[in-house]
Amino acid sequence: MSNTEHLLIAILDWGLGHASRCVPLVKAWQEEGKRVTVASAGSALMLLKASLKKVDFIELPAYAVRYPKRSMVWNMGVQSPRLWRVMKKEHRIISDYVRKEGVNLVVSDGRFGCWSKAVKSVWLAHQLQIQHKQPWLAWMMNKGYHTFVRRHFAEVWVPDIEGEESLAGDLARPIAGLPHRYLGALSRFAGRKQEQVVQKPYQWLALLSGPEPQRAYLEEELIDCFKAWDVPALLVRGVPGSSRPQAITPNLSVVDWLLGDQLATTIAQTERLICRSGYSTLLDAYHWQKPLLLIPTPGQTEQEYLAKYWASRGWAEWKRQGEVGRVLGG
Repeated sequence: MSNTEHLLIAILDWGLGHASRCVPLVKAWQEEGKRVTVASAGSALMLLKASLKKVDFIELPAYAVRYPKRSMVWNMGVQSPRLWRVMKKEHRIISDYVRKEGVNLVVSDGRFGCWSKAVKSVWLAHQLQIQHKQPWLAWMMNKGYHTFVRRHFAEVWVPDIEGEESLAGDLARPIAGLPHRYLGALSRFAGRKQEQVVQKPYQWLALLSGPEPQRAYLEEELIDCFKAWDVPALLVRGVPGSSRPQAITPNLSVVDWLLGDQLATTIAQTERLICRSGYSTLLDAYHWQKPLLLIPTPGQTEQEYLAKYWASRGWAEWKRQGEVGRVLGG
């Protein structure tokens, strides 16, 4: 029987951000000689398979969260019966795998059903305090959330910087009664030397991500804006597909997605960035150190909070979806 420590990390398929921030964590475990199993779904699993080697993979049922309305409560309430079924199914998959494969530790990045009674389970999250404009509703949601996490997880890992330089602000305040550990600004770009580029072929680089149909709505809006403004720009759609840019006007190109070195090189060739204010994207932006325009996903109170928080710290500008043309045209 092998004495190698076996870790299982289950990663939310809510856009690509959760997957990208876990890549450096998995690589660090591999450097320590640990066996690692990665569990996820959809495009997040595809990104992980493209970014990691010598890792075991498990396919989990997809959360496939959609944001058709601007109300987070409505969106999540309507989808909650299906999400509950996904959570029960993923819990069975993880429990069976832990038992059969001798897993020593389960880490869940945002997947509520991925915990085990047999071994220690850790909750990996930056959003420990749900934000909402209605204080009573925030209190109710946090009460249920915190109760669930305390019941099923022994510890919380926070991908943030402790103290005044926190990138998540009030979101990352610890859950009372649970041990917690700060991991720093987890990013696949951490430690990567910034390329020095004299000529920057792109004035704007737009990095799209997140749930449909809002991702597609923003793609349409940005393409219209770039065409009208007619400046050198590249739009990364954030969907699985080709990594070869396709020109749609003399000044505008579109690509499905970029990974690793190709993305790093493209960012170095860019003057300014447009992206969602998803936290994992902000972890990467912390290392890019580029002028940043944030556009929160409508209905995601977490992203709205982060966009305003980063703007208040002078780290970024932000606009609501539907208002981008005022910036590009200004």
